[in-house]
Amino acid sequence: MKAGILNVQWISNYGAVLLAYAMQKYLDRLGIENEIIDFRPRQPDEYGEIASAHADEKTTPHAQTAAFERFRRRFLRRSPTLIGTGDTGRLSYDAYIVGSDTVWTPLKLHDVEAEMFYLEFARGKNALKMSWAASIGADEPAILEEIRPILEERLKNFDAISVRERETVLFVQSLTGKKVAHVMDPVLMLDREAYEEILPGVTVPGEKYIYAFLFNDLPGALETVNELSERTGLPVVADVKSAGRVNNLRINCENDGPAEFTERILNAEYVITDSYHAAILSILGKRPFVCYTREGSSIRARNLLEDLGLSEHFLSGERPGIDLLLKDIDYDAVFEKRELWRGRSEAFLKDTLGIRTMKKASFPQKGMG
Repeated sequence: MKAGILNVQWISNYGAVLLAYAMQKYLDRLGIENEIIDFRPRQPDEYGEIASAHADEKTTPHAQTAAFERFRRRFLRRSPTLIGTGDTGRLSYDAYIVGSDTVWTPLKLHDVEAEMFYLEFARGKNALKMSWAASIGADEPAILEEIRPILEERLKNFDAISVRERETVLFVQSLTGKKVAHVMDPVLMLDREAYEEILPGVTVPGEKYIYAFLFNDLPGALETVNELSERTGLPVVADVKSAGRVNNLRINCENDGPAEFTERILNAEYVITDSYHAAILSILGKRPFVCYTREGSSIRARNLLEDLGLSEHFLSGERPGIDLLLKDIDYDAVFEKRELWRGRSEAFLKDTLGIRTMKKASFPQKGMG
C-alpha cells in the first residue's frame, strides 16, 4: 500500500508543517509507504509564499519562508508539485489521507482547496479515502448549520472519518451516518524523542529563558510575560507582533523555521502562547505553560486541554497567567490520559489501513508521474 497525504504543509505555519512531519513519521512507524502530495492551490510568489486561509496569520518574513522550505526539503517526502487541480488525474495511490488541522475550514469551502481536501478529485478512484484528525476549526452553531448541506454531500467521498475536536464528532457523524472517530493531533502522537531528531541547536544547553509565541497582542499574555521575567529574572525569547512591548527581550525569533520553533519550546523554562501547537510541544516537553484563546480558533485548544485535564491552562486574552505558570503540572496524570487517547487513535489508523491493505493489495503503488 502507498498512501498520499493531503494537508496544508505549503503554508509558513509551524503547526501545518509539523503536522505533515508527524503524520509521515507515524505512518512510517506503522509500515505504511507514504508521501505528501505537494498540492499548492496557487502558484507561489517570488519568495515561495502562498497566503494562508486564515486572516489572523501574520505576514511571513522572507527569511522565515526560506527556513520553512529548508525544513520541508530536509524532513518531508513530497510528490512532484501540483499547482491547482488540473493534473489530479495523474494521482494514483492506494489510499488518500486528508489531515490534519483545519483542512475543512469554512473559509475555503468554495475554494480550489475544497476539491482536494474533500477528495472531490478522487470520486470513482479505486482507493481508500479517509481523514485523519481533520478539523473544521469552528464551533459556532450558525456557521455549522450554514455549511451542513455542503458537507453532507462532500463527506460521502470518505470511507472512514476521524476528527480532531471532540465537540465536532456528533456534528460530523450526523452528516454521514458513519461512525466518526475522535483522534489525537498527530503532533501529540509522537514522543519528544521524535522531535529531537530535527533540532538545529539554536539554544544554549543549560541556558534558562521564557519563550513567548503570540499571534495577537493579548494584554493578559503580555502582562504575564513581563511579570514572569521580572519575578524570575529570566530573559525572554519571543516571536510576537509587538516585540517592543516585551521587557527583557533577549532574542526576537520572528525568522525561525519549524525546527527552531520546536527547540525553543522544548528547552524553555516557561511558555506563554496563543498557539495550539505551541501548547502541544509544551506538553511533550513537560514545560510550565499557559495557552490563550484567539478569536475563531478557541475550540482546538479548549478541547485539547480539557481532554488532557489541563483546562485551567486555557485563558482568556485579558487574564494574567503567572500563578498557573508557577504552579506544578501533574504531567504523570496528563500522560496517562494521552496514552489512552493515543491508543484509540492508533487503533483507528490500524483498523482502517489494515483492512484496506488486504483489500487493495493489487493496486498500483505509485504517486504522480
